[in-house]
Amino acid sequence: MRLFLPSLFLFMYAFLSLVLPLRWPLPGKAAAAVALLAASMKYLLYEQLGGSFFAPDLPRPVILTMEALYATLVILAVLLLVKDVAALAAWLARQVGATWRLPLTPAFRSTFLLAAALVMAIWGTWQAVKVPDMRKVEITVPKLPASLDGFSIVQLSDLHIWPLVRRDWLQSVVEKTNSLQPDVIAVTGDMIDGLPELIGREVEPFGDLRAKYGVFGVTGNHEYYFQADGWLPVFERLGIDMLHNEHRVLSVDGEEIVIAGVPDIQAQRFGGEGPDVNKAFRGAPDTTRILLDHRPGTTGSTLANVQLSGHTHGGTMFFIQKLIANYNGGLVNGLYDVNGMHLYVSPGTGIWGGFASRIGVPSEITRIVLRAEKA
Repeated sequence: MRLFLPSLFLFMYAFLSLVLPLRWPLPGKAAAAVALLAASMKYLLYEQLGGSFFAPDLPRPVILTMEALYATLVILAVLLLVKDVAALAAWLARQVGATWRLPLTPAFRSTFLLAAALVMAIWGTWQAVKVPDMRKVEITVPKLPASLDGFSIVQLSDLHIWPLVRRDWLQSVVEKTNSLQPDVIAVTGDMIDGLPELIGREVEPFGDLRAKYGVFGVTGNHEYYFQADGWLPVFERLGIDMLHNEHRVLSVDGEEIVIAGVPDIQAQRFGGEGPDVNKAFRGAPDTTRILLDHRPGTTGSTLANVQLSGHTHGGTMFFIQKLIANYNGGLVNGLYDVNGMHLYVSPGTGIWGGFASRIGVPSEITRIVLRAEKA
């Protein structure tokens, strides 16, 4: 069962560090244990009551509450770890004659840490589902023609429409995106969390996206969890040119720029063709090349000047970014130089309903601006 053991560990650690040391009667400790266990079993409840680990069929307020409670448990475990390390340091200091002790009583410390975790989790859950702000990223591209200096690409990634962010939210994102008047819009996967026949109406605002030279997209892993073959015609109908190991050549003020895209590697698991960068760029002119690839560490392409990716959600919380980075080749959030290629990893525009809290890692609508090298 997905994430069962990590969630169980969080429960056990919180119970041993927070509840067990308290001088409460047994019924009080038992009640606290039940509350912590219920928060930790979020994914089990999603599967058993909502029918899906990825997109539970539950009322949105219920999912938001469960997400906030689970985030509270995650944050609480981190705060308790800091407390326990400090307690250990104080104990070691006392062994050599110091008088160090943690401030306040154990009951007050526990109450304070629990309250702090809950407040941070509520704030983080709101951060995760609000309409994101715009972030501007300038990328200097070697040999970029002067006429392409200032060429702009608005990247939308990991929107995860349904069950938390829905049609109204997407409409606001589309309006913000269009207000930037981009040359190109790039949608780098994980657009949905649901089947076409169930949530098709929710994604209709995609059809309002407008860019001077086109709207392009690639599949993420979540498209394949919800019948990608059924979604691809929907996206195409809504005006998103889905690039599946292929490219388009854009003519911009007499210069050419290539936009290529590859599918997520999960396509292979579902009987489809996986990412093939060589095929995507086959026949493309030797000019400025932009690659759209949902996962930052999948292809390791040296055929592109710039790669735009997502998938990681930026780590969602700053204190677990390194953990998430370990599963993505060390790439988690922001701009990287990969063998001379510029790689931008978006922290995501939306949020997956299975881990919907952001602490120090805000979502964003990313405006990528290409810059020519200065003479």
